[in-house]
Amino acid sequence: MITRNDYSLKLFNGDVGVCLWNDGELRVCFEEADGRIRRFVPGRLPEHETVYAMTVHKSQGSEFEAVVLVLPEASSPVLDRPLIYTAVTRARTRVEVWGDKESLVAAIHRVPARNSGLRERLGFS
Repeated sequence: MITRNDYSLKLFNGDVGVCLWNDGELRVCFEEADGRIRRFVPGRLPEHETVYAMTVHKSQGSEFEAVVLVLPEASSPVLDRPLIYTAVTRARTRVEVWGDKESLVAAIHRVPARNSGLRERLGFS
């Protein structure tokens, strides 16, 4: 996964490529929006990380054909409505949610309090 924009290569933070052998040489392949594949020698890539699966937080800005959202077994305060929204909106066509229905419902109802102080600054305390 690319972690730093490279405008000259048109590779951007969050882009995910796949390493494949191409004519006996390793290439990192990125699919374009129109379905074309661009191939790069691994050493040519801007800063990147190996990714086998990614967290919802790392996925922000990325889009995938299908997404699997794996919910934790125990309830977690970090699993809330904005996180579920982010996960679901990463998918172009299909989302699978793996976990308890109760955990999903609880997360959807958990809306974090915003403590920016804006209300008080505007005089609406």
